[in-house]
Amino acid sequence: MQEKEQAPGALFVRGAMSRVTDELAEPVGLTAKAVRQGRRRRLRSRLAVGGAAVCTAALAATGLALLPEPSGGGAGSAPLQVAAAPTASPRVFPTTTVAPTASPDPSQSAPVVPEAERLRIEDFRQRSAAVLQDLLPPEIGAVSLLSDHVSDYLGTSAQGDLLLRFSVRPHSDAGPPSTLCADTPIGQEVQVKGSTCKRVQLTDGITGITWAGLDSDGRTSASVVFRLGGSDVGLSVGPYARTGSTPVSSPLTVDQVVAFAQQPRVMALLEEGDLHPVEEAQTYSPAYEE
Repeated sequence: MQEKEQAPGALFVRGAMSRVTDELAEPVGLTAKAVRQGRRRRLRSRLAVGGAAVCTAALAATGLALLPEPSGGGAGSAPLQVAAAPTASPRVFPTTTVAPTASPDPSQSAPVVPEAERLRIEDFRQRSAAVLQDLLPPEIGAVSLLSDHVSDYLGTSAQGDLLLRFSVRPHSDAGPPSTLCADTPIGQEVQVKGSTCKRVQLTDGITGITWAGLDSDGRTSASVVFRLGGSDVGLSVGPYARTGSTPVSSPLTVDQVVAFAQQPRVMALLEEGDLHPVEEAQTYSPAYEE
């Protein structure tokens, strides 16, 4: 028991003597070889102890790295896990139903549309409302779908109501074609009963006719019509009268309506409506294609 208690002191004395003798020159004689061997053994021993200490430190560091990070805030807390951003819910534009002024005629009721087709048309109308809301000036107000016609939308603002038309329907040669402004030079205005029409270039292959309208109450409207593929397109902004509301003039000029029509999102949607119609063919077309 006493030897064990004295072991640390003995080791200390032994280490001190070794450091002193390491600095001495090798003695001459038979003891020189023994001294060299002793020094080599001590060096190997020190290297072994040092290597063990390094390994122990490495294992300790590895173990700490594998331990879970402590919870809670403060220094040394685990970094916050960034959650994936939730997918934004698609916008849903409401439908405004205008009360009929007279009882509907049962013989004129619309045909029953299959549910899949109804959903397809509703999806097209929702996306049309989105481009109207996003790409037209904020003066048009909040956009909703009008139940009257597939192509009709309502803009409701503090100033009053606007009728927004986003129409793409199969072209029909039936009925008398419109010739107003159809043969005029590009950009030349023609006065027609207080309104003004003008032929414009929309794209390299498409020309259209704009209308700056003026009604009997002095309210203005702005529209453009043109042919796209096998369909007639009509885009317009004008006053809309309904019970309890005030119709207002269009806050857009015809040039702004044309700029709206030229937007890639609008053109893509119109091309979709041309390939997969959502409206019935009209009896005649006021649109013009060069």
